[in-house]
Amino acid sequence: HLHARASTRSPSTKIMYKAGGKSTAIIAGGRKKVHTTWDDTGFEQVEEFDLTTDQLLLRKVRKAAMAGRESKWEIEVGEDAAAQRAGEEMLIAASQDQPTIVRRDTQECFQWRVRNIPYPVETYAVTAEAEANQLVIRTSNKKYFKRINIPDLDRHGIPIDASGISFTHCNRTLVVSLQKPDFILQAEAASKRERAGLKCGKEGDVDCKQQ
Repeated sequence: HLHARASTRSPSTKIMYKAGGKSTAIIAGGRKKVHTTWDDTGFEQVEEFDLTTDQLLLRKVRKAAMAGRESKWEIEVGEDAAAQRAGEEMLIAASQDQPTIVRRDTQECFQWRVRNIPYPVETYAVTAEAEANQLVIRTSNKKYFKRINIPDLDRHGIPIDASGISFTHCNRTLVVSLQKPDFILQAEAASKRERAGLKCGKEGDVDCKQQ
């Protein structure tokens, strides 16, 4: 089980999970793609970073599959281009007014963008629900309601600090931000140092391993 308490632990160098994983990486499409596996649990993580800014563009994870089955990837940050292409026909058929949400973090904040949501900024309320450790978005006109899990915090037993919540609204998009706690910032900095030590080939080459 990957949940852990963070009160006395130093940050893991494996973005929000645990040490001991094996990482390989390639450079492709202007991104550094890092694949990490944990042999003891069968857990996998794929992260893609912008080559210029080192900004996290995509994180997806999957747990060990049951015998005879292949487990599905769960996207935690960003959008998977392959999944987007596969869903294009459904998107065309769907109403363009249907709200969609995607997580796109900044260096200092967890951040979510809710698109196609046209209500005035005063319509929205964003709160923290302590029991479930979730962010909750609701509107006073009861047209939109969304619970948001933050696996980065859950894995370390870190509660949401409601004082770090903020949001803005512009061009039919609600942007919700949550300040990252110090523990997460330290863990991400450690992971960045580790990534810098990966010697990466290009797409089509044999993956480079952690040095």
